[in-house]
Amino acid sequence: MDMVLERLGELERKVREALGELAQARAEREGLLAKVESLQGELTSRDQEAAALRAEREREASEATRLRTEREEVRAKVEGLLTEIGRLESAVQGAATYAVVKE
Repeated sequence: MDMVLERLGELERKVREALGELAQARAEREGLLAKVESLQGELTSRDQEAAALRAEREREASEATRLRTEREEVRAKVEGLLTEIGRLESAVQGAATYAVVKE
């Protein structure tokens, strides 16, 4: 009978150890699940930040293209004005020369 009691005591100890290990494993699992959830939140946040940065980069690229186009338009207008000024200067000089020759 003592042998049976010893055996039962040993089995009870092993069951308690197994239950302790199980409780510890469950606690570790909960901690890991919380960490996974936190990391998933960080990943989602970073994905959103990356999407916002991509959108900003696209807006800036569009703005740069618009500004380049505007610069070319202004350049063309300035060149046209300079050509017109040159033409007018030539006309004025021609008229002045004609007036001097005529006198």
